[in-house]
Amino acid sequence: MVSWAITGATRGIGLGFVENLSVDPKNQVFALIRSLGTAGPLKELASQRKNIHMILTDISDPTKLDEAAAEVSKVTTGSLDVLILNAGSAGPDTAVLPPSGFHGKKEALDLEIGESIKNNLLSNIYTINSFLHLIRNGQEKKVIFISSQSGNLEFTRQTGFSTLLGYSVSKAGMNMAAAKFAVELAPEGIKTLSLSPGWVNTDAAKAVTGDPEVRKYVLNMFHKVDPNVEGPAPIDEAVSNMLRVIRNLTEADSGKFLTHHGDEEQWF
Repeated sequence: MVSWAITGATRGIGLGFVENLSVDPKNQVFALIRSLGTAGPLKELASQRKNIHMILTDISDPTKLDEAAAEVSKVTTGSLDVLILNAGSAGPDTAVLPPSGFHGKKEALDLEIGESIKNNLLSNIYTINSFLHLIRNGQEKKVIFISSQSGNLEFTRQTGFSTLLGYSVSKAGMNMAAAKFAVELAPEGIKTLSLSPGWVNTDAAKAVTGDPEVRKYVLNMFHKVDPNVEGPAPIDEAVSNMLRVIRNLTEADSGKFLTHHGDEEQWF
């Protein structure tokens, strides 16, 4: 039996992980969520599959994360195999501005960077530290950070994307934090990985690229990296690809930032 904990599990990629993993009754799946009010589809799924455990927590609060880890421990008798850090935020409305657009807007820049760092970097470090003692006792011993190609330097250079400043900086920062955990924990057999899901058809993606003109602009940028990309992939396809990479993760790749194809080039 393999135990999995997924943050941000009420919708999108997080819910996709829960759906995929819970099909196998041998998996114990812990859905870490902030509120039951937005968890309708998850609650319905959990009512049908008894290996899904919903746990309320706040990833910005280390105390509540410690309590969530204690709840997981009660079910698994003190262990966790795989922790998937999926929760995050695209940031404030100022994400549409390039770096120079913040000139004279100190408060806006502080918020753009600060909120993204809090939601996409600090909260994930809090989560790892709260669950680390369970990972140490697990069989798989894997910590997976769901990153983004937006946090990759070469992808940014090639596509020409100058916006999503806070989001990109925070994702890149968490990629580095994951590498730091990897080198620290390697002697214990614990492996980490930053993993890009690609362009996925989530509600968040639709909010950004739903407008036809915006979608055309984004595609033009993406075509500089991959001329064949036509649109976002279905959630189930993206999750299946990522799980293949996660299951194949070895010490040799621990701490790396890989695509959902398991390499460092195929972003779509």
